[in-house]
Amino acid sequence: MKAIDYLRRAYYKLNYYYQKFQLIVMSFVVVGIVDYFFLYETFVSLSALAPVFLLEISPVIIIIVSIISIRGIVKFIKKMKENKHLLFLV
Repeated sequence: MKAIDYLRRAYYKLNYYYQKFQLIVMSFVVVGIVDYFFLYETFVSLSALAPVFLLEISPVIIIIVSIISIRGIVKFIKKMKENKHLLFLV
């Protein structure tokens, strides 16, 4: 019976880490892609109005905004853990 309990516990633990990994990866990937393309399209559409220097510095601005977004995601995940919101973190 102990072997069955170990297998059951291993299954739940594997599922727990899979969901945690999935949430983190999807958060970073989705925010990164959406944020990058949204800001890049904004900069390109404003290129007729902006000087060349702003277009050259736009990747730096995109990276800074992405870092801020990722820090917000990490803080949100920590807050969910503190408040015991187990809807996403099982």
